[in-house]
Formats: sequence, structure tokens, C-alpha cells
Amino acid sequence: MDLMILLILVIVIVIIFKDTKSLVYALGIADIFMRLVHFIKVQVDVPEFSALINNYIPTSLVGIINKYSEGIFNIILSWMYIVVIAMFLFYLVKYLIKRK
Repeated sequence: MDLMILLILVIVIVIIFKDTKSLVYALGIADIFMRLVHFIKVQVDVPEFSALINNYIPTSLVGIINKYSEGIFNIILSWMYIVVIAMFLFYLVKYLIKRK
């Protein structure tokens, strides 16, 4: 289910924006959102909230990759994730430098 949602998000972003930068921003934002929600889940420690988060929101993009792939394909996807996050960091730093 979480893989389907992520794939639909990526397809919609590619169709609407048609550039790599938007896809990188969307994946970076999605990963940060998932990590923040899981951090809040650990800090709040309400059983109902934790069950809801565990059922519907994966831990991160790496969690989705590890859940649905294995072997060499997992390694390739993990490195692609690293490249996308590095690009996200590059775009953020570029934006901050340009802003000064």
C-alpha cells in the first residue's frame, strides 16, 4: 500500500512538473515528513496513535525500499535514494547561498 502511494505521488509529480528538481523536492519532503511523524509517535507514546502510524505511514523511504526489495536490487535502490537525498541537499544549499 505504501509503495503504491509513493509511486502514485512520483507519477503525479512527474506529469505535473516534468522536471527532476520537483521530484527531488517531493521525495525529500516525503522522507522528512515520514521521519517526523515517527519521531512524534515515539515521543507521544499513545497506543492508538502508535498503531495508526505503524499501519499507515512507513518509517522512511529507505523503509519502503527495504520492505519491497532485496539483494542487488535493494542495493541499487538504496544508492539511488542516497543520490536523490544528496541532490535535495544540494538544492537546499544552493537556495540558501543564492538568497544571501
